[in-house]
Amino acid sequence: MVVHLDTLESRVHCTPTKHSLVKAHSGSSMLRGAGLMSRRGGSSPWGDVPILSSTKIRVALILVVGIFLFISSLEGVKSGFKLIFTEWQKGILGMITADTAPLTGLAIGILSTALVQSSSAVVAATMVSMSGMVVGGLPMDAAMRFGVPMVLGANIGTTVTNTIVVFGVKRGMTTKEFGDTIPGVIVDDVYEALTISIFFIVEMTTGLISNTVLVLGNYLTESLKLEEVFAAFDKTIIDIIIKEPIVKPLTNLVTDLFGVRVGGVLLFIIWFAVIVFSMGLITKGLENLIQTDWEDKVKSAFSSPAKGFFTGFSITWVVGSSSIGTSLIVPFLATKVVDLKKAYPYLCGCNMATTVDLSQIYGYVAGGIVGVMLGSAHILLNIMALILWLVSPLRFVPIRVAEEIGRRIQENENASLSLAIWVIVIFFVVPIAIIYLS
Repeated sequence: MVVHLDTLESRVHCTPTKHSLVKAHSGSSMLRGAGLMSRRGGSSPWGDVPILSSTKIRVALILVVGIFLFISSLEGVKSGFKLIFTEWQKGILGMITADTAPLTGLAIGILSTALVQSSSAVVAATMVSMSGMVVGGLPMDAAMRFGVPMVLGANIGTTVTNTIVVFGVKRGMTTKEFGDTIPGVIVDDVYEALTISIFFIVEMTTGLISNTVLVLGNYLTESLKLEEVFAAFDKTIIDIIIKEPIVKPLTNLVTDLFGVRVGGVLLFIIWFAVIVFSMGLITKGLENLIQTDWEDKVKSAFSSPAKGFFTGFSITWVVGSSSIGTSLIVPFLATKVVDLKKAYPYLCGCNMATTVDLSQIYGYVAGGIVGVMLGSAHILLNIMALILWLVSPLRFVPIRVAEEIGRRIQENENASLSLAIWVIVIFFVVPIAIIYLS
């Protein structure tokens, strides 16, 4: 779902208000600044990914290259982590098996996702890296104890994108208008923070999520022979196309040049960068495929909570990034096309879709049983969050908390500075402090 700039500009000109939220010229710069709804040649949070042409053939080529690089990068991350775990086994085991391991995993998940702005990339990397460690000798329960909180943290970290995007729409808005937009922008932060606050404590005290996915993993292994399915897939497709011609030669080259210890770290960094770049290609290609005239459809898409939820789910599943999906709502909030209550189900749909998008599904395969377990933890967490915050009588709590925080930020003389401090503290200072102290 991509907003055409000329459509937005014409809408603003045709429906003037006493205090216009977005001027025509700033509406254009707003979206370009947000970097999420640009036309060809625009930018995205992934950086400038060139689009050769709008033709279906060229878009399809970009998608094919992006998917190929993404699959290659997951295999590369797994290979790099095997080397890292082998050489740094004692130190890594100490961190993962320490009493503070769950808190450290949570902080790493928040920080890494905030930095790369993609929970899909971080969760997929977590799946394959934990799988590599288990292959290297890490006990399965230790992998779950560290990996599950890391997945939880990724759910919080991904909300930073739409919070940052609001600074791009600030131009042309009064202080009051900017303040009125803040609750809609941070409600996803509140939703995820409340979810993690509750279920992290539940996980630490009862092991509900990790124990559930361990039982599921054992059932799938014993009853459905899932390991044989993964092994067959891996050997018949990935080995021939990716592992043998790409991953292994690069691994050998890097380890020959830098040694196993440093080489493992370099390989992880290289392949993780490829994950982010490849998801940028995939996202850019899919954005071009779903371009449409939003003005004719937006009213219907948000006419009921169910439609809002499935709109968010569909867009995020197609684009493959909840960061993109949630950020798309910001200009609608800024221009009062959608209010907070209508945006809320949409954001819930975005959060659910990111657990089953194509990158996650392949992560399950690439991570084997460990990938299925961590992926199941991701799905289970979001299902419980939906029941708690969208279906139950508590569904208005995130909205009211966001409204209260927004009101307090708006009361500050410099609302922009207050929101910036919120972002820096929640997504960077606190996680770094936890990692350092752990």
